[in-house]
Amino acid sequence: MLIAAAMTSFAFASPGKITNPEKIADPGRIVGGNEAELGEYPYFVEMGRCGGALVAPDIVLTAAHCGDFKGQQVIIGGYLAGALEEGSQMRFCDEWSMDPRYNGDTFNYDFALCKLNKPVTIDSNVRLELNEVDGVPKEGNNLVVMGLGTTSFGGGLESVLRDVTVPTISNERCNDNDYYGGQITDSMLCAGFQEGGKDSCQGDSGGPLIRRMNNDDGTITDTHVGVVSWGEGCAWANKPGVYARTSENIEWIKETSCSMGSIADFCADGSAVTCDQDLTITLTTDKYGKETSWTLRDSEYEEVMRKSYLVNNYENEQKLCVKSNECYEFTVWDSYGDGMCTNEEGCGSYYIDLDGEEIHSETNPDFEFSRTVKFCTDTGVSPPTNCQDSGSLEYNNNPKRSCKNWVGDGSRKQIKKKCKKDWLGDKLYNWCPETCGNVNLGSC
Repeated sequence: MLIAAAMTSFAFASPGKITNPEKIADPGRIVGGNEAELGEYPYFVEMGRCGGALVAPDIVLTAAHCGDFKGQQVIIGGYLAGALEEGSQMRFCDEWSMDPRYNGDTFNYDFALCKLNKPVTIDSNVRLELNEVDGVPKEGNNLVVMGLGTTSFGGGLESVLRDVTVPTISNERCNDNDYYGGQITDSMLCAGFQEGGKDSCQGDSGGPLIRRMNNDDGTITDTHVGVVSWGEGCAWANKPGVYARTSENIEWIKETSCSMGSIADFCADGSAVTCDQDLTITLTTDKYGKETSWTLRDSEYEEVMRKSYLVNNYENEQKLCVKSNECYEFTVWDSYGDGMCTNEEGCGSYYIDLDGEEIHSETNPDFEFSRTVKFCTDTGVSPPTNCQDSGSLEYNNNPKRSCKNWVGDGSRKQIKKKCKKDWLGDKLYNWCPETCGNVNLGSC
């Protein structure tokens, strides 16, 4: 029997796994399971290429091997892939932290945390707890894993959340030569069937492995015991799923959450944040939300914030604090190169407000790959001319190839040649109007 007092819990207030014959982190989905019931796992988080679990109102626990999700849009209570339906809610990962002990070769300590841009409140009779007991789960305990991953090794992704029940396998047994031959550490646990057939798979990485208990009062307690991490194949015989063991890393989870300023019940209250000025960026995606992202940089071209979207045709309002007497550069990107418009499905839009006054807006953003808007706080006025070089240029993804340090370096003939080059669907003289204007190219 699980002891609630020994758990760290988050009660909802009101409503990849790897596939290498060696060892592979699992970006995958559920094999041999069933479609989950609507609302059955309100804490499940869809993260685009991985899963996660809401372990505090503003903290998502996922796998380190999934990569950095800072600025990425996620869906809490995700049920239909990429959709804000059936009671799910959208948030952004404002901060991301990976366990510093994570080893990309062994997948030891495969944990990461996302701090959400604002807390989530969910109306549910389900309570999620973080396991702190080393002896939990015991061998043979039935556990549940869920995700939007593939239903077969190398298969396609599912559109509806699925789950599967698998028994716990002891680390000693899982380290037998006919299983994983000594690769299982104390920070891992195994779950699956000797004969295979049921497992997590590609796309399920980072998702929760839980032990479910039905309480006498009709509520449900789910204990988070593991994070989908790695395995050989999906549902292969003698190759069960391997999970990062929650109890082994509970202190890091709590300490890191609190250092991020979480409102989790195990954290002390944080101090209030004061703003010089309030900036609001409101963006509505088009039919292809995954193609859209934006960055905000200050006058030193340091990144202040970035956001990448997941949901189609959805309006998001992002508020942030900005410094007074500072200039900023906002760049919105479209990875496909058709702006935020589709010929048949209409356009998205974006608006930038400073202390309630509009600085810039665009309701038909057909800018191809990117659009940059420059503004300064206090007045909201753009920098002196429209001939200022873009500070975000990194030609061929090389941060040393900027307007001043690369385009403008060399003879007049060499500068002209570089200014005529293409980058992300536009000429460099449009990225570097000041520099290229010195050699009579572009509009400046």
